[in-house]
Amino acid sequence: MWRSFSSREREPSKRARNGMASSRHSTVAAPEAVGGLDPRALCLEILDENRVMSIGTVRGDGWPHVTLVNYLRLGHALYFVISRESQKFANIDRDPRVSIALGGSQNPRGLSIAARAMEVRDSERIKELNRAIEARSGPAAFMPHPGSPSVAIMEARPVIISLVDYTAPPGSRRLMRVIEDWRLEPLAS
Repeated sequence: MWRSFSSREREPSKRARNGMASSRHSTVAAPEAVGGLDPRALCLEILDENRVMSIGTVRGDGWPHVTLVNYLRLGHALYFVISRESQKFANIDRDPRVSIALGGSQNPRGLSIAARAMEVRDSERIKELNRAIEARSGPAAFMPHPGSPSVAIMEARPVIISLVDYTAPPGSRRLMRVIEDWRLEPLAS
């Protein structure tokens, strides 16, 4: 049922309707520190120390499709380059929900991310991303050539992050919702 609300009235959030407090209007406990770092800082550190991620999409027949892609974290999003003729592009075009897994290359810790992906089409944003990609050196570098009509730059915005850290026994896992500006809200595991 559709309902309009006056400027003084506010539609209850989905979380409030489900009996959970809204993070905008209540104090939410910050996720516990992991290995001396707050989970947000640790997530960003893991994202920045890796360059390749596994990305999972859903094929039209319902089967998962997982491949490896280079990525760049810039701000609050992950960027990667794919062919417009690829299975990944068709899958994301049909259903923007993706799963991302990365980490473990330098430390026994990693991230499993539920995200929404979309194509970057703004030419100024593409130029900015090209400059950021070209600024990378050595093994971190990759050249996407997004001016080509057969290539698309994709942006993935994390929604839920599972942080796994086995640097100290017995290891730990934190499940968190990503809120604007990479604030993290703990979720029940």
